[in-house]
This record gives sequence, structure tokens and C-alpha cells, in this order.
Amino acid sequence: MKINPVRGTHDLFGDEINKFNKVVAEVKNISQQFGFNELITPIFESSELFKKPLGEQSDVVLKEMYTFNDRNEDEITLRPEYTTPMIRAAISNGLLNNLPAKFFGTGQMFRRERPQKGRYRQFNQINFENFGSDDLFADIEIICLANTLLKKLIPNSKFTLHINTLGARENLSDYKKILSKFFNNNQKFLSKDSLDKINTNPLRILDSKNPEDSVLIKKSPKLIDLTSKTDLNNYEEIKKSLTGLGINIFEDPNLVRGLDYYCHTVFEFKSNELGSQDTLIGGGRYNGLIQTLGGKNLPGVGWAGGIERIMLLMKSIPKKQENIHLAILDPTFKLHAIKIYDFLIKNNFSVYWNYKYNLKKSLSFANEKRINYLIIVGENEKANNNFSLKNLSNGKQVIVNIDNILDYLK
Repeated sequence: MKINPVRGTHDLFGDEINKFNKVVAEVKNISQQFGFNELITPIFESSELFKKPLGEQSDVVLKEMYTFNDRNEDEITLRPEYTTPMIRAAISNGLLNNLPAKFFGTGQMFRRERPQKGRYRQFNQINFENFGSDDLFADIEIICLANTLLKKLIPNSKFTLHINTLGARENLSDYKKILSKFFNNNQKFLSKDSLDKINTNPLRILDSKNPEDSVLIKKSPKLIDLTSKTDLNNYEEIKKSLTGLGINIFEDPNLVRGLDYYCHTVFEFKSNELGSQDTLIGGGRYNGLIQTLGGKNLPGVGWAGGIERIMLLMKSIPKKQENIHLAILDPTFKLHAIKIYDFLIKNNFSVYWNYKYNLKKSLSFANEKRINYLIIVGENEKANNNFSLKNLSNGKQVIVNIDNILDYLK
């Protein structure tokens, strides 16, 4: 019986796993440069952790969460995003006493969406979160970090920072009412999907990709008209600083992000090389969210990035070549070969054997894989307690033993 992977999931191997590992390695390097500490949370949490913060009427809560009851009838959800679990972990473990508290994590998320290019139902995500600072530098720093990471991973791809301000949370509440009224008065110009969101989640209409909605969205009231002078000045300072750092900016008044906890700065890094699923990294400020989850009234700012989507823009990464290949000419010589194999492994060399007792096939394999050295273990080598070492780049062959082989290996 052949069992296929579940729809919306995928296996990582070959070049894809090389790309994945490079992303994770660069994330850890960047985290050290910017002073973020790693935080890993469980892949499932109490469903209540997600319902209110993400928005009871958000697409994630209504349509996308993988939720089930365990044996104790507790409602559990596979994490659909990483910010709220990281906040929960910071609160649970007393990690918010020394501020700012800066954390990052990589891990698997789960959303029951329609699978598309770069979008899976089980996917891997990067998160960077800064808890406890309302300083504009925290916004600038977290965006600069994202820009730095993308430049390292996809140096030959063009991406743009889309940015907007949502203003204070109370402004956002007023804006939702204004939007609902506007869209209710213009229902005939909206798609069916957007009609369902008018009174429950009108901000999501602004993010609609449906061509039916585009004309009306352009005419819709703008949040910036409700934003206070102080918030606008802060927004201008952030934009000015980012431009000064050489980051390409596109002001997008319809950028709102999909979750209810955002306020003030919101942003997305987008690429025009990916089609409709063009967002590589997205995030913003979420003042008040930590208090909503049972912590102190602390500000926060952060972002999330989909690893698979970033991988679509990465070039192939050559597999690290093996340093040394064993050519064992007879099964009876294996115990002698194991001595040199163990010695070289302990000295941090990469050693490979293809389980074939044939010198010609071993040479062919080594040349095909562009291996540096061939160690031949034959009858004479076993009898004299030594080994033949062939340099495949210049063809020279010498007799060595465990005591002097390192002198010949580069």
C-alpha cells in the first residue's frame, strides 16, 4: 500500500534541506549580532492562547486552526503562529523581569489553508520578538534585522519593505466602525468573500487579492486620517531612519496585517518574484498583547517569516564534498579499515565508503563525487599494518599509517 504525504505537507531532503539548514544557521548568526536569545515552545498550546489575541473573527481562528480535544477534553491547538506562544513562555518562565527581553525562534506552524506555491499547511517559520520597549529604535532595529537576514539569504533577489502605521489601538477601533459603514454602503462593489467580513473583520477587506474589491478599496477611508500628530511624527521618524539605512520603502496605506493584536507600525517585506504569495516577512508593533495574555502592560514589536517561501528565492547550495573515500578490496580487510576510519572521524575528517569491494568502482565513485583522497585497504596494507593514500587531485600515492597520515592530509 502506497501512502502519500498529507495534502499541504512536504518532505525536506537534498538541496531543499541544504537551503533550510542555511536559513536556520543564518538566523542564529543574526540573533547573536543583534542580541536575541533563542526560545523554543511546544507545537501545541491551549486554544485560548490564540482565540482572543488573533481575533475571534480572523481567518486564522475561524477557518485555519487545527484544534482538537485531548483525552481530558481540554481544547488544544497546533500553533498557527509564534508570537503568542513566545509571550506565553516569557510570562510562564519569568523572562520579562529584565527589559527589553529579546527572543527569536524557528519552528513548525500549522494552518489549514489552501496549499499554494510557498504556502503549506505545515510550514516552518522564523520569529524575532522584542518585549518591553516602546522606543522607536526597537521598531527600526527589528526591521533592520529582517532586512539584514534577507540580504544574506537572497542577495540577488529584489525585495521591498512595505510599511504603514495603524496608530493607537483606540484609533483602530474607530476606524473599523468607519470602514464597516463605508463597505455596507457599497456592498454591490464587493466580492462575496469580502461581504462576509464587513461587520466582523473589515480590515481584512483591505488585504483582499480579489480584483472585484480593488477599485472600492482604493476609495475607502484611510486610517492615517484618524492618526494623531504624535503617532504620525513617530512614523515619519521611523521611515526617515530606515531610508537612511538604505532600505527601500513603499508606503502602503492599505497594509493592516491579518491579526487583531497589531497597532502603530506594521510592515511586510515583499518580492515580485513569487506571484500572489509575495510576502517574505511580516510584522509590527503589538502594544497591549502581553497584558491580554496575563502579563504586565508591556509594549512589544516583532516579525515572522516563512522559511519555505524564502527558500524559493535561494540559489542551490552545493553539498559539502566528502574529504576521503575508503576502498576496501575484500570483506576480510574490514576490521583493518575500521581502525583508520575511526581515527579520521575522531580527527574531524569526512569519510565515506560505498560498501563495494572493488578498486575500479571505488575510484570511479571518488572521481565522480570529486573526493580529495582515496584510502586503499588491500592485502599488503593489512599484512604491513598500513594504508595506501592516493591524492586524487595530483595522482600521487603514498604508504601511510595512523601515526603519520595526518601529515599527508590537507
